[in-house]
Amino acid sequence: MHDTGEISDSALWLEASTGTERSFAILFDRYRRRIFRKAYAHVRNVADAEDVVALVFLEAWRNRAKVRIVDGSLLPWLLSVTNFVLMNQARTKRRHGRLIAALPAPGQEPDHADDVLEQLDRDAQLVAVRAAMAHLSAQEQSILDLCLIEELPIATVAAALDIPIGTVKSKLHRAREKVRKRLTSHGAMPDLTAQLDGVQS
Repeated sequence: MHDTGEISDSALWLEASTGTERSFAILFDRYRRRIFRKAYAHVRNVADAEDVVALVFLEAWRNRAKVRIVDGSLLPWLLSVTNFVLMNQARTKRRHGRLIAALPAPGQEPDHADDVLEQLDRDAQLVAVRAAMAHLSAQEQSILDLCLIEELPIATVAAALDIPIGTVKSKLHRAREKVRKRLTSHGAMPDLTAQLDGVQS
């Protein structure tokens, strides 16, 4: 019996896509913690992060014919799917927030757990970058996230998103400039704009 760590992602996905549940479970165990960490960095809630992990692997299964193995790994593609799941959830949350804001405020004691979460989200750098990236297109957000935050090579990002390397480079350059301008106009800390300058395009 082979050590599951020795089985390639390509072999496991080929088996999984033909109905082998054990192979899909191995891939889930291999990458779920990595996807959870990325999701938690955005949602700051364990249950919500676990929901994102479940949605990412559900999307992987639903779109199994479109899954891309990049340099022998399923992770770059999973990270790109995670970005889109998080963006969709953020849009849903904003719509829900607008609906709630239109309702009369109930008389109740403040939820101290929410105060704790708000405190976590007060990290100035994360808030500034997320706010600036929110004005980008979905594809630009994904490219900037994968290149800047995940530090994946441009060729890997291009393969994961199934777009030409030249397109990634040009969109990365435009996205970086847009974010830099917004950060500068909002008085962002110098090290944030310096970090953007360090992204290779």
